Amino acid sequence: MEKLFPDRLSNRIGLLKIVSRSRHLGHHKGTHRSTKTGTSLDFSDFREYHPGDDLRHIDWNVYARTDKPFIKQFLDEQEMRIHLLLDSTKSMGYEEKWAFARQLAIGIGQIGLKSGDTVSFSAKSQGQDVFFRRKGALQRAAIKKLITQIEQPTLSGDFTDYALRHIPKAVTVLFIITDGLEPLEKWEHLFRRLPGFSRDIRIITVHDSSEETPRLQGDIRLVDIETEQAVEVTMTTKSIQHYKDRKLEHELKFMSLAKKYGIHVIRTEVADGILDTIAKKMRQSGWLR
Repeated sequence: MEKLFPDRLSNRIGLLKIVSRSRHLGHHKGTHRSTKTGTSLDFSDFREYHPGDDLRHIDWNVYARTDKPFIKQFLDEQEMRIHLLLDSTKSMGYEEKWAFARQLAIGIGQIGLKSGDTVSFSAKSQGQDVFFRRKGALQRAAIKKLITQIEQPTLSGDFTDYALRHIPKAVTVLFIITDGLEPLEKWEHLFRRLPGFSRDIRIITVHDSSEETPRLQGDIRLVDIETEQAVEVTMTTKSIQHYKDRKLEHELKFMSLAKKYGIHVIRTEVADGILDTIAKKMRQSGWLR
């Protein structure tokens, strides 16, 4: 458990917070400013007194100057509901992608928990559905233990076919960690429905350098790790370039589709490292501060 996500990583990201522009925050007290007014100690504005208002909120200094009663309003601080959905189909187990994807889930989950938010996590495995929902900094070890113990992904089929069944309702910020390799028409079907679960949707696509440039030569038989369909190919410089062009085209169309539905995407590679991805790339994108 310590090897996958050492305590030093937790300490390095410990001061970060998840930022959301969504107005749909939780009803419990937290550390995030909402656009509503409430009872925190941070002053917001004055408004005229109306019968039934709490007399304790009248500003008597203003009353003495204007001879009119005004109520002090304060910024309300509320929690966010953060959900992490992890793609656990077989392609996510290629090379170091699975370890990196779990590191991302642990890191984001711990940031949310330390901020006082309610954090939930879900992943589907061949034998069981994994689900976690906790609140509070003391639960950081619990989410790390749960995600660390999820075995190598063995799920067949497309992630897009089951994703919606594993997302809770009324989520403030939804993080989806995936490699994004499913057919684009399935992604569009999913993107069209995701706003019903959250107004702030963020997808992190995970890639490995060996996927970008396959180190293969000669006549070989390739088998799709998820569908088990096979194809005979001759690996030449031309065929490898064709593969790279197709993969790039898929990723560009994926990004375009996400943008169409107001979904934010960050592309990551295992070689980026977990600390740079969270502390730099996500901060630069405005996801964290």
